[in-house]
Amino acid sequence: MKNRIHIILISMAGILLLSSAASMESDKRNYNLKVKLNEVASYIALRDTINLEVSEASVAWHMDHIYLMVDQLHKALKYSDESNYKAEPNKTRDYVFTSNTLPRGRVTAPESVRPAENVTINTLKAHYNEALATVEKLPMLAEKKHFNHPILGTMNRDETIKFLTIHTEHHLKIIREILNYK
Repeated sequence: MKNRIHIILISMAGILLLSSAASMESDKRNYNLKVKLNEVASYIALRDTINLEVSEASVAWHMDHIYLMVDQLHKALKYSDESNYKAEPNKTRDYVFTSNTLPRGRVTAPESVRPAENVTINTLKAHYNEALATVEKLPMLAEKKHFNHPILGTMNRDETIKFLTIHTEHHLKIIREILNYK
């Protein structure tokens, strides 16, 4: 009887450790995304900068696009039916997740995440605050909440957070390049 109790206790400790490790990994992903969103917000004073050698869009466009992506993907996850989630291999997603980069100029942003023509400071501030609040909510969603990307395929909650981090860094690189050439 004593041995069974020890085995049960050891098993429970192992489960708790694994659960804690998974939670820490999720927290780290979330933290990285928040750090990147804070960097995006730091460029607000330079929002009107444009450099056509780098991008046709202004810094403000890239900033707002990032914020809109966070919001839209949260909505997609939130309203998805977790019972329909099916993990499927995707070589392009594997490449993106391994390299932590997105190739430039390959995908056009869907209408739902394209900023308005004239992005104001108030819009940027409001969308930034919404994005930060949304990032806090992402880990609270069920793990099998998902969305379907037209190229990268179906991504669950954790993969979506990783994708958002990679996507945000992709646009931060563009913003940095725009600002380095001015």
